[in-house]
Amino acid sequence: MSADFPNYLQSVCTAYHDWWELYTITDVEGSKTAQRQEMPSVFDFGLMVETVQAKQQERGETPEKIEQETERLPVQEGIRKYADNHVLLVGRPGSGKSTALARLLLEEAQKAISPQNPTPNPSPQAGRGTVNGGVGCIPVLVELRQYKTSVLDLIRQFLRRHKLRLESADIETLLDDGQFLLLVDGVNELPNEEARRDLKTFRQNYPHTPMIFTTRDLGVGGDLGIEKKLEMQPLTEGQMQQFVRAYLPEQGEEMLRRLGGRLREFGQTPLLLWMLCTLFKQTGNVPPNLGLVFRCFAQSYDGKIKDDVPVSQESRRWWQELLQHLAFEMMQGDTPTELRVTIDKREAEGIFEKFLVGKVDYPPTRAKEWLEDLLKHHLIQVVSNEQIEFRHQLLQEYYAAECLLQQLPNISDKKLKRDYLNYLKWTEPLALMLALVEKEAQAVRVVKLALEVDLALGARLAGELKQEFQGKTVGFILGLDIPELLKIKFLGSMGTEYGATFLSNLLQHEDSDVRSSAAKALEEIKDTQAVPALIQALNNEDSSVRSSAAYALGKIKDTQAVPALIQALNDEDSSVRRRAASALGKIKDTQAVQALIQALNHRDSDVRRRAASALGEIKDTQAVQALIQALNHQDSDVRSSTASALGEIKDTQAVQALIQALNHQDSDVRSSAASALGKSKIPRQYQL
Repeated sequence: MSADFPNYLQSVCTAYHDWWELYTITDVEGSKTAQRQEMPSVFDFGLMVETVQAKQQERGETPEKIEQETERLPVQEGIRKYADNHVLLVGRPGSGKSTALARLLLEEAQKAISPQNPTPNPSPQAGRGTVNGGVGCIPVLVELRQYKTSVLDLIRQFLRRHKLRLESADIETLLDDGQFLLLVDGVNELPNEEARRDLKTFRQNYPHTPMIFTTRDLGVGGDLGIEKKLEMQPLTEGQMQQFVRAYLPEQGEEMLRRLGGRLREFGQTPLLLWMLCTLFKQTGNVPPNLGLVFRCFAQSYDGKIKDDVPVSQESRRWWQELLQHLAFEMMQGDTPTELRVTIDKREAEGIFEKFLVGKVDYPPTRAKEWLEDLLKHHLIQVVSNEQIEFRHQLLQEYYAAECLLQQLPNISDKKLKRDYLNYLKWTEPLALMLALVEKEAQAVRVVKLALEVDLALGARLAGELKQEFQGKTVGFILGLDIPELLKIKFLGSMGTEYGATFLSNLLQHEDSDVRSSAAKALEEIKDTQAVPALIQALNNEDSSVRSSAAYALGKIKDTQAVPALIQALNDEDSSVRRRAASALGKIKDTQAVQALIQALNHRDSDVRRRAASALGEIKDTQAVQALIQALNHQDSDVRSSTASALGEIKDTQAVQALIQALNHQDSDVRSSAASALGKSKIPRQYQL
């Protein structure tokens, strides 16, 4: 077998050089060119993943033990680490899963053709390549939304698009010998159960081929029997603020001021944060909810199209309704549970034609013309083999939500429950739709019916309503004849401040499980009105309640909790001490610095380690000398955490200490120091 792998790799490098564009809705023909900033650094969010610990929970292990065993890694490091034995990356829509694969694809292709590596030319005799080693391991992106016949055919198509023609037999030989690194994107986007069976069989047939899979939800498509799962973590508030300031250097502070506490609501995924920044840049406005973010973005995108683009005003006038109708039809799959994320171009023309009958002259002609206009200038695109898709699945779900919103007054309760609330595929469109419903009676009706279908679904949708409608739906949940613990769970999942008072009162409940669960729910709501009750709960007789309260205070990040958390550093329970130290780091108030410096010598090793990390999060220079001394602490974990903390502070003395730490006798300290120096934008005179 002879194949031009260098040419293939170069093609991949060229195509995915601007990997960050997958975070954005890229410019299309006729749109105004966006100002090019230093995009790679702006979009390098430093996304993290955590290992999913389902098996420990099933064995009945305590949350504290699970927390200790949970591994937290940068996303690229995590998926590389576990690819050899197959890993599943799970995350919310827009969280950066597909972009992580695109970036890894580029990095591995660049590594394979770098001057430090021999020219890659894998063969059955070459021996198995490794993901980390790079030599002989050819990265291939497998986009499951384009699935038609088999996974093998998707691999062949991707290779062909990048100038490498291989027969199926040759591909199978390379797979048998582990010569490919497969980046398999969108398990939840497979069209049907037959395709899922094919994918599962494919994975089992090639255990020696490194594979990374992504999925939106483990409830759609399952986990394929993959043991190792990594979950995308939401952006931290610091990451969000950093991005906003970098992307909007002149408007960023004003946008952050207007958002206030809502930044966490809108910006936890890279795609949504980018959309919000783009919208603010163009309009100077911050919509009040997520549904309106999408609506304003879509309207703003229309406004970006140049007036001199050769499309008729009649075409423009129908664009929004055509996209809504197309998205709605694509939500219908081969079975009631399935949806389509791609559709044949001819079928799309037929959908447009049927919709336009009786509304315009010459529907067949208009359908063809206006579909071409949309493909050239708007938010849909041709992917391959005349297949059409929206530029992100979230956009498809938004337009479907708008279409459903128009139909809502005429949908009976029975049909709404049977055809929409009953199916997981409609959850995101329903959530977006509810944020757009103007009449309280309609909004409350949907939530009430959802509670009858599934309590968890009802609670989720209740949290998506306009704020002024949420009080009534909280009343529904409180009035349900269900155990108190379930009410707490649902109020937490709603994330609405209307439940905070009820939950705060439960912190004094006679049942310790109720008290602990209430504290955990308050950490999800993140409402400052709960802070006094949570501070009081730090003195509860039950250690699990104190621990949950400390964690919740770290999530809420209110400075009035700092003195109580400092006292909790000496709690009799190790979990409380550990979480108090972490909470002080998250709150980032300088009044905690001296207490955390003292905690570097705490009797509890976990407190010492987390105190060092917390000082790194607060970034106060008065901690530098204490951290430098802690580089020689007797506890190796403290030494390593200290090096990382010094890198966060970025003080001149800290940089000098880290440079010296490169020669430390402890390899973990050397590694942490090198990593800290690599991530820090240190002054030029200190660069090595």
